[in-house]
Amino acid sequence: MTARLRLLLTVLLVAAFVGGGSSAAWALWTASASTTTSVAVGRIAVTLGGTDALTTAFSSTTTTATTPVTVTNTGTIAGTASTTVSVLAGGSTALARAVDVRAWPVGSTGACTASTAVASGAVVGTWASLPSLTSKLSAGGSTVWCIRSTPGTAAPAASRVDVALDATLTNASWTTGAVRGTFSLTTAAAAPALVCTDHSGNYVDVAWDAAGRSMDTWYGAFVRGVQIGDRQQSYFGRVTIAPNQIPASVATSGTVTVDVFVLDSAGNRTTTNAGTGTITLFTQNNGPAVRCGS
Repeated sequence: MTARLRLLLTVLLVAAFVGGGSSAAWALWTASASTTTSVAVGRIAVTLGGTDALTTAFSSTTTTATTPVTVTNTGTIAGTASTTVSVLAGGSTALARAVDVRAWPVGSTGACTASTAVASGAVVGTWASLPSLTSKLSAGGSTVWCIRSTPGTAAPAASRVDVALDATLTNASWTTGAVRGTFSLTTAAAAPALVCTDHSGNYVDVAWDAAGRSMDTWYGAFVRGVQIGDRQQSYFGRVTIAPNQIPASVATSGTVTVDVFVLDSAGNRTTTNAGTGTITLFTQNNGPAVRCGS
């Protein structure tokens, strides 16, 4: 068979295969098609860590909470991180509004403690309305925000609110979906009112209801976390407070809140608040004085 005849036969066979829909011919055709490739030029992503620790049960012994929260750029390009806060349905918006919030960047989570001073320029708001925690982050970079929450006097007792903190990262027209962290804030039931008796400005007696506790139970009166006066048992049923029993570092004038707590066997304060009330420090002719109420 001549070379010209072999070439003609090959052309006829290919035409027959293609015309007949041969899978072999289709495979040959597709294998010969050109291909394209794409290259990812960047990716933006963000994470939010530490929000669980924002959950706080406020009480007369837990009057503030300081917590680090970390925002991290887990993408491959730089961006600007920002946050929004919202109160979840079913909770006490009044409580969220009553909790003062201050947030500022720190160098590490370990640099955010109860004794850390609030930095100038801190973001200020409440858990019902908090301005964005905004920071520019390089790829893989992060910012630690130190967040301090303090309920005010308007905080309702025996209340709960669930709060969401959402974070996003933006680069030009690209924005990530929001990542969410949630936490809860609660307040204790209101403590019973103390019965206060004046004694001409020289001292006051504060008494509480000891019903349901052993007569051997010990109690102590506290102002701003500092024990004042002598501890007493239910047999006596009251604590006497004179002006000189309140350290100057605690208060020298004005109205202060007194809380009476049950003490443990070592004389330390427990979380059981037997009663709360107010007294006022003032000055009269013969010197420092104290009276019940405001």
